[in-house]
Amino acid sequence: MDKKTACAHIPPDTHFSYTTRDAIIYALGVGARVKEDLRYIYENSDNFQVLPSYVVAPGFASMSLMDWPGIDFDLQRILHGEQYIEVYNPLPEEGNLRSEARVVDIVDKGSFALILCDVTTYDEATGKKISTQQFSTFQSGSGNFGGERTSVHEKKTVPIPTRAPDAVVEQKTSVDQAGLYRMAGGDLNPLHVDPNFAKMSGFKTPILHGLGTFGFATRHVLATWGGNDASKFKAMKVRFSSPVIPGQTLVTETWKDGNRIIFQTKVKETGKTVISNSYMDLHEASAKPTIQDGLDSKL
Repeated sequence: MDKKTACAHIPPDTHFSYTTRDAIIYALGVGARVKEDLRYIYENSDNFQVLPSYVVAPGFASMSLMDWPGIDFDLQRILHGEQYIEVYNPLPEEGNLRSEARVVDIVDKGSFALILCDVTTYDEATGKKISTQQFSTFQSGSGNFGGERTSVHEKKTVPIPTRAPDAVVEQKTSVDQAGLYRMAGGDLNPLHVDPNFAKMSGFKTPILHGLGTFGFATRHVLATWGGNDASKFKAMKVRFSSPVIPGQTLVTETWKDGNRIIFQTKVKETGKTVISNSYMDLHEASAKPTIQDGLDSKL
């Protein structure tokens, strides 16, 4: 890893166009349902909205780490470790977006390297800044290059409260969830669909995309504490702790702290935490959680 070269590189801006159909396919890819989430999956809904987490699609499309100068990229050793998004203006129903990607740091973690890539996305029609996000990518075997062990650029996670959760949401994923999400989110890594490639990467079976689980968690928290209203979303930070196998049940535990909702997501069948030390900031969180019929929720 050559941090100086990587951080100095300025790639061309990327352009991302989508329609309501694309936004709807994304919503379905992260578990949206007809009865409870009509505003996200029906273009003629009275209040059609695009899920705020869909901004990861143009963000992901702008990250061409495979040919980034200064980064010795290996698809079989790469792992998406953490994700941060902040939304300044809601995503339009249909859009043409422009994104700027920069590697802001490469952190030497010993056995692996942590690559921090910031992406800023704009609406080409209005010029408005839509979002900033940070992709934190781990690559095993690429550490010990003599770099710093911490970074001032890194968006931090938060500790989980010691008290019982204020609300818990459960939702079972489909056995075909990864196949749907790779089309919805644009991440075509064969790790998520090809059994042979998954085994070569150290997994017994293809796993769900981390950003797929991220989308489920976004919906769970937003529906429970934000009235299922995308305009209430401000920012979100997650840490991916363990993989999810398509077909498993996600359990999202939430704690209210003013307009910040701290959360973690577990797999019900194994008890493993798959998203840890995470939070969502809302412009205005509800005083009490909202329970949706289509989700198995507990107060």
